[in-house]
Amino acid sequence: METVERSEITDLVQVKPKDKNYHSNSIIDSRQEYSVLEKKMIYFAINQLDIRPENIQRDLFNDICFKIPVSAFGADYSFKTLKSAINKITNRSIIGGDSKKQHAFSLNPFPFAELKNGTVELVMYHKAVPLFIDLKTRGYTSYELDIALSLKSVYSQRLYELLGRFKDTGKWFVEIDRFKFLLGIDKEKSFNGPLANGRLKMIVLEPAMKELEDKTDIKFDYRLIKSGRKYVSIEFDIYTRKLLKYIETAEARESREQFLERIADAPELDQELFIIKAFATDYRGFTEIQKNRIRENDTFKLKFVEIHTSILSGELKVYKTPTHVMAAALHKLGWK
Repeated sequence: METVERSEITDLVQVKPKDKNYHSNSIIDSRQEYSVLEKKMIYFAINQLDIRPENIQRDLFNDICFKIPVSAFGADYSFKTLKSAINKITNRSIIGGDSKKQHAFSLNPFPFAELKNGTVELVMYHKAVPLFIDLKTRGYTSYELDIALSLKSVYSQRLYELLGRFKDTGKWFVEIDRFKFLLGIDKEKSFNGPLANGRLKMIVLEPAMKELEDKTDIKFDYRLIKSGRKYVSIEFDIYTRKLLKYIETAEARESREQFLERIADAPELDQELFIIKAFATDYRGFTEIQKNRIRENDTFKLKFVEIHTSILSGELKVYKTPTHVMAAALHKLGWK
């Protein structure tokens, strides 16, 4: 393993970014207070990490050194803004551990940062390295680097990471206090008290929902859940947008049979997204109870997809509304 003097850090070779980041869940599940620009710096540091020790370049203190050109951050940041970011990133701590209460940690991963000649140089503390490169103990979350860099809100960045971790299961249930802890807003007065949940929706959840839907492969819905008279947790439904993008670009080019086969073979969450989109655009006459009966019954769900596809392709004529046509078809199967 190559070791360099701290004074030689500026001579390290800049690494071309890889398309994807592999982000340790130990870090994703930690409390963080970074700004948008600081998170971008960390995304590039994660991107340059390699889990093979012989490929990691360290200094005499066994810390890892990174170089990131300022232009990579994708915005015209002033020297003052960049200076402020490197000032703050060296004083930020992350706090984490596991839910079984067997392990807890608190550390500052980046004790050294320098802005020089259009380049940001970061040094990762050697004690932090195992947490960042351990992709096995608690798993990892992968995401596209360019998408993460495009996000304008730190809350969108954190939800992109946190929801990305659970997008394969489609659900994330989290206590509100834990959620605020993970986003680093648990100590902010504006997120406590009687107006806290309203501010959480207005400032964090709703803007992040829109930005993730506009820019990423993740779409989510959420519900605040009460215990007694108090809201205590949040339940997220997480959807990928791959099937939706396919529908928008290729639906017209496929026969009804091919399209139905693709829907049948798609992941359950993508089928769910297809149905939710149809509800929102063409079947507003259904009540929430009726919609849930369709979504929760495989027979009704498949018939819904078949009828909706026939309407889209023009094979089934609509003389009143799509809701009337769909209701008539589903009633024959016992739906009410």
